[in-house]
Amino acid sequence: MKRMVQGMMVGSLTLLVACGNNEESKDKKSTKKESKTERQTLKVVESAELPSMDLSKATDVVSFSAISQVMEGLYEFADDSTSQPALAKAVVEPTDDGKKYTIELKEDGKWSNGDPVTAHDFVYSWQRSADPKTASEYAHLFEGFKNYEAIKKGEKAPTELGVKAKDDYTLEIELDHPIPYLSSLLAKPTFYPQHQKTVEEKGDKYATSSENLIYNGAFKLEGWDGTNISWKYVKNDQYREAKNIKLDEIDVQVVKENGTSLNMFQANEVDIIQVKGEFAQQQADNKDLVLREYPSTYYLQYNLKNKLVANKNVREAITYAIDSEQLVTSILGDGSKKIDGFVPTGIVNPKTGKDFAKESGQLFKSDEKEAKAAWEKAKKELGNEKLEFNLLASDTDLAKKTAEYLQGTLETELKGLKVNVTTVPFANRLDKMSKGDFDVVLAGWAATFGDPYDFLQLANTGTVQNYGKWENPTYAKLLEESSTTYSNDNEKRWETLIEAHKEMMKELPYTPLYQSSESFLVKPDVKGLVYRALGSPYYKNVSKE
Repeated sequence: MKRMVQGMMVGSLTLLVACGNNEESKDKKSTKKESKTERQTLKVVESAELPSMDLSKATDVVSFSAISQVMEGLYEFADDSTSQPALAKAVVEPTDDGKKYTIELKEDGKWSNGDPVTAHDFVYSWQRSADPKTASEYAHLFEGFKNYEAIKKGEKAPTELGVKAKDDYTLEIELDHPIPYLSSLLAKPTFYPQHQKTVEEKGDKYATSSENLIYNGAFKLEGWDGTNISWKYVKNDQYREAKNIKLDEIDVQVVKENGTSLNMFQANEVDIIQVKGEFAQQQADNKDLVLREYPSTYYLQYNLKNKLVANKNVREAITYAIDSEQLVTSILGDGSKKIDGFVPTGIVNPKTGKDFAKESGQLFKSDEKEAKAAWEKAKKELGNEKLEFNLLASDTDLAKKTAEYLQGTLETELKGLKVNVTTVPFANRLDKMSKGDFDVVLAGWAATFGDPYDFLQLANTGTVQNYGKWENPTYAKLLEESSTTYSNDNEKRWETLIEAHKEMMKELPYTPLYQSSESFLVKPDVKGLVYRALGSPYYKNVSKE
């Protein structure tokens, strides 16, 4: 039986593609495929460019998906989204009242140049990510690690982070306070190892192309120059379990128009595509359709440096004017569903089994009358009958359609409002967000570990992803208490996080739009593909028959 992740757990939202044939694909008695007489190539469509392969700096699902194929950490996500051993020998329990972890590594891990993967590689990687000079947007994930707060402030060196190699294959983690979800965090690419010599030799070129990287996962990245829209994952012969990897190559191609990718799938040019909107609706009865439900929120984020959206009545008017049910039904049609708060359903308390979002209750709703009332108040406060803002979105099909829907709805419901839509490539949208170069942005967040804190920390004071610069002392205090004062008190911690959730939705630094689901078309000869609630699919478990 798989070990359960400590802390809050993601609900049962896993889908296994062609699971009935998964064991058969592993059968040693299978002759033709095992003989490798035919080269196995998987062809996959990605909806956006690959922004970064630097695991200290990656922030998006495309980058994390790529990193998950070519790198390996201590733990990985099991099919049910719990943590299971990868390079670690076991998923360990903490000692010292939850503040110390001692993790033994398997000794067969290798980098693609033949060097062994050791505990020192993890120590270096985590210190690099926590170093303020690296400017990692995910450095906050080390909150709770011994000395992290002092390192963040520049008061201590990154080498004093609470992690050390007791020997080449023993890693010790020391915390200032317990982190209930640490085992889930350690399965995330941010906590993978890095090869110090390569990072230092490559300097500014490190991870900017496939030639400037080194790998310890099942595959190696090839053909990526940092900007192109196609790349490959090729089997890594140095991988510790290379003999079990069935695929020789995964060819990835970026196609932003869903109609084009559907044509490619139907012409047998690709094996896996994502379908959205009317295309997903059209394929509802297709036996090749696979639905992935997972904790994720798509939302509008407001830049509070902008005078217009800094007005709370403006944010309320926008929120009340948008019908989440209509959006998922009429525009998306891919299994996405209405949302009642910022934290989506699917994250449950392991002690009680209760869903966090459901316990939080309905924290906002569509209300045309309330929207108009808030809008009239806003216009009076701002002293103008005609108001305008720019809505930033990615240039993918779905993002464009969602932005157009929002533009039409808001301009219709809120008299005197003009919404200018700007669509840019995915990587550019991320860059603009990080620089605060937006009024309102259409964005999303998928659970990266099984805890409501993963979503709530986005709006916390000082968190890098708080691109809109919302500050609320009450909210910040509640999150701090959940992480420190109540870190060992499950019931009180949960109550505090619910209170924080309600405080956020009262002030609306974000407008939640919907909880995302994903629909995929997968060729029937693709076996062993798992779409879990957490993380990206691992192609190392996939074969073609």
